[in-house]
Amino acid sequence: MNEVTLSRELSFVVAQRGIDETMVLAQAVQEGMRTLYRDAVIETYLFGGISREDALKELGPEMLNEVEYQRDALKKDIAWGLSDE
Repeated sequence: MNEVTLSRELSFVVAQRGIDETMVLAQAVQEGMRTLYRDAVIETYLFGGISREDALKELGPEMLNEVEYQRDALKKDIAWGLSDE
């Protein structure tokens, strides 16, 4: 994404929401940090750095179930791909 697009998007959000540009940027940083934090918790859990219980506290049951489902599906796909069938 280039700077012109970011500027255009910021202007659009400011105009649509009718709020100060500083507030929009603060919300963007907050949302971005939440995403980065969530991704770091998932990665740490998958690599064994935190317990399932800790991951559950941070992610909630729905997200943790989705992460585990995707992990298990990937393991099955890899096993299938490595089999001689």
